[in-house]
Amino acid sequence: MPGRTVNFASVCLLDGEPYRNREYVLEALTKACEGAKRDLVVLPYVPFVSFEAVRRFARIARKHGTYVALALPQEEGGKTCPTSVLLDREGRIAFTCRKTHAFPDDAMALGEDLPVFRADFGVVGATITTDLYFPEVYEVLRMKGAEVLIWHDYPQRFRDYSGHEVLLSARAFDSHAHFVAAMCADPRCYITNRYTLGMQGAAWGRSMILNRVGVPIADTGHADGVAAANVDLDKRKEDPYDPWVQSENKFFVNCLGDRKAFGPVAKPWQPPKLPPYAKRRARIAVIYLWDSNMWATGKRPERMLQLLDEARAMQPDLVLISENAAKVDDEVGQAALAAVAERARAMQAYVVVGGLRDESQLSIVYVWDRKGEVIFRQPIYWTKGFPEISVFDTDFARIGTHECGDLYTPMIDRTLTLKGAEIILDPSQMWGADGRTNEALLRARALDNGVWVACAHWNSSDPGLRSLIIDPYGQVMASSVFQQEGIIHVEIDFEDRRVYYEGRKPEQPTRGEKDIPSYYTGDIPEQKRGWREMMLARRRPELYGIIPAENEVTRKYRPERGPW
Repeated sequence: MPGRTVNFASVCLLDGEPYRNREYVLEALTKACEGAKRDLVVLPYVPFVSFEAVRRFARIARKHGTYVALALPQEEGGKTCPTSVLLDREGRIAFTCRKTHAFPDDAMALGEDLPVFRADFGVVGATITTDLYFPEVYEVLRMKGAEVLIWHDYPQRFRDYSGHEVLLSARAFDSHAHFVAAMCADPRCYITNRYTLGMQGAAWGRSMILNRVGVPIADTGHADGVAAANVDLDKRKEDPYDPWVQSENKFFVNCLGDRKAFGPVAKPWQPPKLPPYAKRRARIAVIYLWDSNMWATGKRPERMLQLLDEARAMQPDLVLISENAAKVDDEVGQAALAAVAERARAMQAYVVVGGLRDESQLSIVYVWDRKGEVIFRQPIYWTKGFPEISVFDTDFARIGTHECGDLYTPMIDRTLTLKGAEIILDPSQMWGADGRTNEALLRARALDNGVWVACAHWNSSDPGLRSLIIDPYGQVMASSVFQQEGIIHVEIDFEDRRVYYEGRKPEQPTRGEKDIPSYYTGDIPEQKRGWREMMLARRRPELYGIIPAENEVTRKYRPERGPW
């Protein structure tokens, strides 16, 4: 059967006073439509163009027979509502939706729904600017059947693009949807922010189209222009897996849980009450080994125990070890559990080990405290799910765990964060699709939730697959050595919260005509601590009611009955 092959185009506008006018945007749209048969052209958010100008854009859509997605400020009741407008091939308004999520400086009205629209080529969902930072938005659109996701961006007053490639990729990958991102570029060379100098950073550019597994297939780079690509919305790869669904371009994990455990995502959030911790600085260590030294059923994990002994010299507060494959209810398993407990007690450290089995669960995370007592057990979620995802407290922080393929279900880590997790531990055997995909998803989970993430992998022939410790900005702080066994560690201050920007810095730099001062705007915001709390307080759980449930979309990616 012929597929739905369509042409998507994303426009990158120039940022700056000479370009903040309607005629420039209309001209850019016209150029994007000329010379090729387009099916969808997407523009950035243009707050300087009035909503009444829609009819001018409609003429271009009608002339070229293409859908046009633009985002404009719409006035209603004395308030500004950033609104995405989808014009159909006849230039008619086919669909509108409003920005739903705002940061502190966004003085605007917000939308009350996350709708999708069935265009003649497929189902479309649209988001605007800071909507990007809320994974719930894209989970809802995914569950409503969106096949194409649109993001209209506009430069913020302080421009931090350090995590954008990871976030954009994760949004497409997690949603199984093509992603069309429209942004703005500085007419001068791109250079990042430098807060202490008063440098807010240049607009990034990078309007792009990403495919269903998060790979950019068209990109304007750090410049204005048009990113365009022909896309077959029906194309899938041959699926050799049974009973799993693996027809995407890259391997992913099908979640078989019933999603009830994601209930906290759809409920109002209150900052969880944390206990008084004995300290807030902790040394987190990750042990990495070859899988031949895995703790397996009927086998004493000698090399793992040896590395635990070596870790003692580092004086860690917590040691993470990968997902194993051991039933521990026999004599050998019980003796190995006792050996781990003995080392936790000797080190005076928490020890976390994944992949321990019993009759009911394929893989369970065990946590020993500093006294060698098991204080927490939680199974892997994706294989069959369970009613409630839990966290636990140490004497320095609150901790959540997921295992291996749980990484591919973003609402697991969101649930852990809502319950107060400050670091998420991932003991993993995961090696598909590849190390870079795993790293990107781990970084995205840290970015989305403002938490630390530590992952213990087995060694691999893939140089990209490493054990990692990632900070709340999504940056890798420690990585294992390729095809060696050993220990990495990072000292973490859990009081050092991720920063964000709002308000106006009291002292503003003087703008100049040349060099770095020529980038100054005189309106740089103030740096503050507490990004995670700020972000969680601005969630819209009343819009997320669909998330803790199964529907026809989630069932597409799972067998009727899983093997576990």
